[in-house]
Amino acid sequence: MNNLNRLFQFASNIGVQGPLYAIANARIHSPIPLEAVENWKFWNEPKSSWVESLARAYPPSSRRKAYLDSMLAQDHATGIESHYDISNDFYALFLDTKYKFYTCAEFFRDEETLEEAQENKAKYLLSLLNLNGNEKVLDLGCGWGAMLKYLQDTGHYGELTGFTLSKEQLTYTREKLGLNVSLTNFITAPFGNTPCDRILSIGALEHVRPQELKQLYEKIYNSLTPKGLAVHQFFSFERESYPASAILLQLFFPGSLLVIHRHHIEAAESVGFRITHDSIHDYKPTIKAWYERLVENQKKALELVGLEIYNRYMTFFPVAWLFFEQKEAELHRIVMEK
Repeated sequence: MNNLNRLFQFASNIGVQGPLYAIANARIHSPIPLEAVENWKFWNEPKSSWVESLARAYPPSSRRKAYLDSMLAQDHATGIESHYDISNDFYALFLDTKYKFYTCAEFFRDEETLEEAQENKAKYLLSLLNLNGNEKVLDLGCGWGAMLKYLQDTGHYGELTGFTLSKEQLTYTREKLGLNVSLTNFITAPFGNTPCDRILSIGALEHVRPQELKQLYEKIYNSLTPKGLAVHQFFSFERESYPASAILLQLFFPGSLLVIHRHHIEAAESVGFRITHDSIHDYKPTIKAWYERLVENQKKALELVGLEIYNRYMTFFPVAWLFFEQKEAELHRIVMEK
């Protein structure tokens, strides 16, 4: 893309999607790799109050809603594939080496490695699942099978099943890990005829659209055995349904829109769930760890996926860090009992 076309695209993005989207898109399409220190500072150093206000106020809320509604018209798989079906080897450059969790870890100490922090998270979730060892567990949006593999490694012998919409993840979980994973849209497809003892999701409910939430929780409820548990880790909006950042995030997860947290709780309780646990955790250390690993592996990343995708993730991570730093969303771990 030449300079004139880039300028035209920038102006068009400002008019339709607003300054945050326009700036991020321009940096993604930089003709050179983004420099690590400058890029992180660009997004996360404090800005003047008027700059912040302008960035958060435009486009107006009615136009934000119209744009986001148009993005939500696409099939779920389109957005999932655009983010995840890039290269398993690319993701391996920055994820933890043992399990490949692409979700918030749990750092108890600054000196902990990403691998240790991800196992801390898995152990935490295992405690919430309250397993005896023989339960039937379904993992919605199972990613690279990290939690299912962790359950196997910790001695679980009950039936383990996972759903994903990513063909790259499907190949990895089946061929590398030998897991029972299918290419299934957990939002729209039935879960099967046999009830589950536990239904788990880690970083999957972010892709459930507002109008789909209650129906999904009802399906989860109906698919559980009596006294069964649903354990979810996800982040959700805390204040605003259509913030400017929701448009910006379309660059990275097209067709996804977070839901305000209290709406999750209301939807779950309305179908019969009792919320027995709801804790908030800090996503920022995980995001920074991924960013640093990607920077360390710049050469290999460029070889695997090229400049634009490298710059997209170099933009995504500091934008996501800022998103949590400004408390637009929080990472929750929740237990719902039938």
